[in-house]
Amino acid sequence: MKKPLISRSTLKNFVMTLAATTVSIILTFGTTAIVDRKKLNSSRREMALMLLYDMKESLTAMEGCEDNINAFFTKQVDIVANPEKFPGSWAELMSSYPVFEYSTTTENIFRSNIETISTIGNILFVQNVSSFYDNRARFREEVVDDFLGYAETAIEDYDALANFDSSTYQFLCESFIRALKLYFEQCKLMMKLDDGDLDKFNGYMTKIQEATENMQDDYDVQDVIRKMEERRQQLYNARQEGRRKL
Repeated sequence: MKKPLISRSTLKNFVMTLAATTVSIILTFGTTAIVDRKKLNSSRREMALMLLYDMKESLTAMEGCEDNINAFFTKQVDIVANPEKFPGSWAELMSSYPVFEYSTTTENIFRSNIETISTIGNILFVQNVSSFYDNRARFREEVVDDFLGYAETAIEDYDALANFDSSTYQFLCESFIRALKLYFEQCKLMMKLDDGDLDKFNGYMTKIQEATENMQDDYDVQDVIRKMEERRQQLYNARQEGRRKL
């Protein structure tokens, strides 16, 4: 009887080696996949928190504008009903002008990053954030800027103030804020984040801002001004020296 080409021991060793190699490959790629997935989930969460934080800060600023426009309306009604109060009232009315300031840094990162959609992994979330930013810009143009354009003229003349329908801007404020809050709440639900998550992120951002403010306090403005004057004097002396040599 012929002997088998491969002995049982050789075959056994081969199978065990193959099994060990297979397990090793599975563990390697499996672990890498898990790590990559954790990194992706972490990046997704951080990006979502950054965007939601920016949206919340914008909503707070919009509500501040709404409060100012409401205050302006109250003062306007009182002054129009009592014309004797109009002279000198411009300062009081100006104190209730809406001020809408916000940073576009987060928006620019969101719009310019081609990997935003793949990182977030939710096209509806991306669409909602885009709509939020579009309407934030409209709020500034159609509510704040438009209001200020009319108010600047209205506070200079009693009849103009009486004819200025500032109540329109109260309605616009409420409409915009309600729509943008809806986008905000939907985005929170889609990313499975709540106010507690945002509060933690807000605390983190507050610490950074406080640290930056402390650094700013240590900034010696007078020393910088002194150095600038010294450089100007050096340049002036160089000009004088150069002209003498011409």
